[in-house]
Order: sequence, then structure tokens, then C-alpha cells
Amino acid sequence: MRKVSVIGAHEIKWGVLKEKPLLDMVSEAANKAITDAGIDRYAIQAIFLGNAFGEILTGQATLGSATANILGIPHVPSIRFECACSSGAIALREAFLNIAHGVYDYVLVVGVEKMNTKETPQILSAIATSFDFYDQKAGIVAPAVFALYASAHMKHFGTTKEQLAMVAEKNYYNGSLNPNAHYQKQVSLEEILNAPMIAEPLGRHDCSLVTDGAAALVLGPAETAKNYNSQPINILASAIAGDYYRVANRDSYVSFASTRIAARQAYEMAGVQPQDITCAETHDCFTITEIINIEDLGFFPKGEGGRAVQDGETRLAGRIPVNASGGLKAKGHAIGATGVGQVVEAVTQLRGKAGERQIKNVELFLTHMLGGSPSISVIHIFARGY
Repeated sequence: MRKVSVIGAHEIKWGVLKEKPLLDMVSEAANKAITDAGIDRYAIQAIFLGNAFGEILTGQATLGSATANILGIPHVPSIRFECACSSGAIALREAFLNIAHGVYDYVLVVGVEKMNTKETPQILSAIATSFDFYDQKAGIVAPAVFALYASAHMKHFGTTKEQLAMVAEKNYYNGSLNPNAHYQKQVSLEEILNAPMIAEPLGRHDCSLVTDGAAALVLGPAETAKNYNSQPINILASAIAGDYYRVANRDSYVSFASTRIAARQAYEMAGVQPQDITCAETHDCFTITEIINIEDLGFFPKGEGGRAVQDGETRLAGRIPVNASGGLKAKGHAIGATGVGQVVEAVTQLRGKAGERQIKNVELFLTHMLGGSPSISVIHIFARGY
């Protein structure tokens, strides 16, 4: 296998972009990523795109072909990948594998989602299709199922609502430093704790945002990366694993098997250990999810994630900063774009260009996405290639 690098990266400002057409979002992110890469667009041999709900929310099918056309390279293969929140991360993995095995040299990866096209009940109905049919009928959809996980974690390990609120407060603070974030305001713990309840014990501020956004990357062989960009970022590992789709089949409600398995694969592929990771962007669709994730990724022992957040170990100046971008909580959750947007943050941090939220001494950066209930996990590890 060849080594693979990210040579270009860009994301648009995320938010409620009702007046911005879906393909305009794609065009802006992709064209600026190509410019950042310093590559001629005609050198791109394939486009891999992550998008979860294009047909349902925007009426746009065959989004891959539409993307190739608006970018002026209509003859290259352009393929859309869909796997709920992991859609963008899977598009990245497929690009990585194709380059690593010599199928293509240069691939454009795009993630995009336009969520704010319908009324909230219709948006929530679309998101519910990410879950098992019978779970949907029983009301076991996103807020409910993650409230179940939160309640179980509280019962087993003594995790508190205050610790959940601290995840939100931290990520809001990080998002306030990110000019591309959907929500750029700090929120106090008191306000978070007093917010209206969505699904006990999760309040409004425990839930991620309904966001429109797009992000793009250009990938190529590491041996030629510096011919285009003086600051390429190497992909050390790419891993994916699954779990039962139906919630009732799970062996645990306080841990996600897909994350544990994918993490082991990623660490083995990169030749590193969890303690070697400098910082991470992880899937905080709900505040409890970040706590479970940092345990499953091996950053903290099982049951101690809440305490780690309370002790400040995941803040920007902590032992392992988590979601410096603001995460899904503040940067936003443009579902098909989120996995690609995480990598834009990794590239920005490793290049030392994150401004006020820049993490000191970044060496190894991990990105992690979940999809479904969650029934899939995708993990990548990055390091400087210069």
C-alpha cells in the first residue's frame, strides 16, 4: 500500500444556510480545497462524496454526477456514499483505499448536507430513517436512544447531568473561537442545566445542532504531496467497524462496540497507542456520546469519561483536547459533511493555523464518526507529512 496524504482542505461557514443552494455549498468547499491543494482540477481522477439525505431534504439525487459537472470535470467517476452521520467519513476512507492501492492518484472528497429545508418534524422524520424500522415505530430514535445510553451510564458509573453540561459548555467555548462554526457563543453551565428537557436526562443543550454545511479534501500519494502543498498531512490509519442495527440487540448501553473495534484496528495500523494521540474530533451528537466515545477510544478507562471532562482533561489546554472545533454541539452537525469537516479541523490544527483555538504541540490527530443508532464507526489518524 502507498502512503496517502491530504494536500488540500476547506470548509464553508456552517449554519442555517436557507438561501444557499446545495450545489453552491459543494462548489465553494470543493473549489477552495482544490486551490489549497495547488493542483489542477483536471488531475483529479475521482470524486467521492458523503451525503445522507439529499433526496429527502433537497430533492437532489445523483449528487455525485451533479458535483462533477459543477466543478467542470464531468468525465471522472463521481460517487455518493450514504451511511447516516458516517457518510463523509466513509467517502474519505474509500478515497484513501483507492489511492493506497494505486487505483487513483488524486481524489476529491466532499461532504455536504443541507438540513434546513423543511419544518422541524420533517427533518426529524428524515433523520429517523437512520434507525431500524421497528425502533422507529417504537419511538427509539436519536434523542430517545441516546437518553437511554445516558441513563445507563449514570446508573452504572455515577455520571451526572453536570458532567454532561460540562461537555456542552466546553464545546460551546471552542465553537466561539471557530469562525466557521454554526454557533459561536459561550453558554454558561447554569443556562445549560436549566434548558428545556428533550428526552430525560438530555436537555436542549445536550443535543447537536441542525446544520447546513460542506467541506472538501484533496488526497494524493504521500511521495508527491509536497510537489503541490508544502504542508501535506499524512493519513496513518483508516478503520471501520459495525454493530447491531437494532438497539435491543446491543450487548451494552454504556459502550459502542463499533468504536472499540475500529479503534483497535486504527491504532494497530498506525502503530500507536491511545495515549499517543494528541487530540481528537469525536462524534458528540449528544453530550453523553462524547463521554462514551472518549472511553471507547481508550483515552480514559470505562466509566471515567465524565470525571475526565469535569477535571478539564478534554479542554483546549487539557491532556487530550477533544472537539476543538466546537464539535457537533457548536460547530454543527451537517450530517453528510461532518466526517469531512472533522478532517479539515485536523489539517488546520496540524498545520498550526487554528488561531485562538490552536492546540499546543499537536502530533497525532484522531477523527471519529458514528452512524445510525450507532451501528457503525469510522476512525482516521493523521500526522504531519512535512
